[in-house]
Amino acid sequence: MKIKQAYRLDHAVSADGTMIGYRRIGSGPGLILVHGAFVSGHEYEKLAAELADAFTVYNIDRRGRRYSGPQGERYSIAKECEDLMAVRLATGATRLFGHSYGGLIALELARTRPDAFAAIAVYEPAISVGGAFPSDWLPAYKRAMEQGRELSAFVHFLKGVAVSRRVSRVPAWLLKLLLLPSLLFWEGRKLKDKLPTLIKEMEEVFRLDSTVSAYAAITASTLVMAGGDSPAFLRQGARAAAEAIPAARLMLLKGLGHNAPDLFNQRVIAERLKAFCGP
Repeated sequence: MKIKQAYRLDHAVSADGTMIGYRRIGSGPGLILVHGAFVSGHEYEKLAAELADAFTVYNIDRRGRRYSGPQGERYSIAKECEDLMAVRLATGATRLFGHSYGGLIALELARTRPDAFAAIAVYEPAISVGGAFPSDWLPAYKRAMEQGRELSAFVHFLKGVAVSRRVSRVPAWLLKLLLLPSLLFWEGRKLKDKLPTLIKEMEEVFRLDSTVSAYAAITASTLVMAGGDSPAFLRQGARAAAEAIPAARLMLLKGLGHNAPDLFNQRVIAERLKAFCGP
């Protein structure tokens, strides 16, 4: 039986002066966790706890989240890479795990700073190949946000990207009805705070469409994971990344979906990370 550990809060200062907060837990070689869109480091605390017996885990809040500064008017994925590099320098961690949009950030940093990390693992990085990553939902999302209809915006995203087959089958009106009570509680209020961050992040995903060949510059040992139950466009992006990176291995995990690292299968992901990133 594992003993639950408490994490310690700390922060690094990025190149533009933005504070980037992170939760530290565990002992051993340093491993940084980079979360995806619509979430923060909070949703990865269970994964961090599963890893704490093998690593000193630095579970960051990306800019725009609770323990970090705002996205800023001049947001870009390059800013996210600067943030991540600041945490790397502050902690000395040489292992990195990124999920979804966090996986894209991890690969972008590894491309531009090949010497930064010795081992990199990503789970379904938000890579678009040939326009495969769904984008039709974004204009409706923007309009809903401008009109203050946050719940409608969230439903546009869930239905448009459809990372969950079950959710994608639910009519929009029913999905709103099911989600409405959750917005009254703490988790729902936190989600509302993150809704504005999605627009700029997804615009970066679409801007980088079909640039995956640039990852040939990555020299670190790399593990690219994908879930067998995830949408085809996410598996396609993962496969393209693994093919482009010279020292990469692709791992398809049967029965897992896109939210395996943050919601459903943290122990499975932790086991894979320990096997790949361990001493």
